[in-house]
Amino acid sequence: MKVLLVGQLPVEVGGNYTTGIAKVVYELSLQHPEGIDFAVYATNAKADKIKVLNERIKYYGYRFLVGRMLWNILIHPLRTFKEWQVYKNVHENPVRFEFYKANFQKVLKDFAPDLIHQNGSGIEPLYFANRGRVPILLTCHGVFQRFKNPLSSEKLYADYVTGLTDETKEEITQYFCVDSDKISIIPNGVNTSKFFYSSEDRNKIRTEFGVKPDSKVFITVASVQERKGQLRFTEILKELPCSNWEYWIIGKGPAEQDIKDYVGENGLNGKVKLLGYRNSDELYQYYSAADIYAHASTMEGQALCEIEAFSTGIKILVNNRIKGTIAKEELETGDYLFVDFDHPDYTMISQWVEKENSERLSVKTMDWSIVAEEYAALYKKLTNC
Repeated sequence: MKVLLVGQLPVEVGGNYTTGIAKVVYELSLQHPEGIDFAVYATNAKADKIKVLNERIKYYGYRFLVGRMLWNILIHPLRTFKEWQVYKNVHENPVRFEFYKANFQKVLKDFAPDLIHQNGSGIEPLYFANRGRVPILLTCHGVFQRFKNPLSSEKLYADYVTGLTDETKEEITQYFCVDSDKISIIPNGVNTSKFFYSSEDRNKIRTEFGVKPDSKVFITVASVQERKGQLRFTEILKELPCSNWEYWIIGKGPAEQDIKDYVGENGLNGKVKLLGYRNSDELYQYYSAADIYAHASTMEGQALCEIEAFSTGIKILVNNRIKGTIAKEELETGDYLFVDFDHPDYTMISQWVEKENSERLSVKTMDWSIVAEEYAALYKKLTNC
């Protein structure tokens, strides 16, 4: 069975930028569920820039298909006009989406998939390129709109939808008006060969940063912005009764200066450390060195960084607003504390922080190979294979 994955690719394999969806598409494409042959169309990668790391998989990028675009417009002017109205209704540039449609047409003809698996938004040009020939499965990696839309693209253009958590499924039903029997829950995964606990790297990194043996190290890996909550969590840490802590922030973003200002004004220099960007291949070392992952966001779909941290056996503190984004597979085995960031119980937090972690081990229950098997079963169900 041939499945075309549509989404983005990370920078390291040729994408113009990296997103959580890019990591998901790339990692899923590398799996080998029985009876499934993957190909990838990357909407953010030029065809000649993609670095193919697996010769078994066909990777497509965009090309400037001006001739095909003009053919579509001139041969089917009324159809094109109606499609452009749809693009405008979803606040997209019609020329940009016409560009995507031309590329989708070429890829669909070349690969001839049995099923298309779209990841994230932008399904409209894919739908018009496909014109009902092949079933389309859409994975929503988060629902950020907060209004009911009976005419949503997810309802009209996808044959079936998946969400990452129970909360996402409820939001898809509520805001996109998709029938619940057309939605399945399949969580994101993690490459457990890259994210695992290493006591050797824990000692190395803690020595490098001069961490005291009894210090509790919190860590957040995310773009540094208000929605990700790093500043608010720093404010909470300042009020904790215990003082033997450090907070490592990995990532870059517009809120860095706000955090630096707060740290300087409140005497937290040396306790809060903005470490900037770290390559994903290095992150397991920092997760291993830390004691608690601070998942401080105010809104998420399902954060890959939290799953990566979970796989290293770390304790995880979560902003109560995003409690529903944690997969049940994680809650069954992980050590989680959910905190009301608006009204924190500092005594409860301190007691949980000071509680000794049991023997720390790597966790493999969220590996991508397991997630890929769930998708494969759904692919076969949708195509009656």
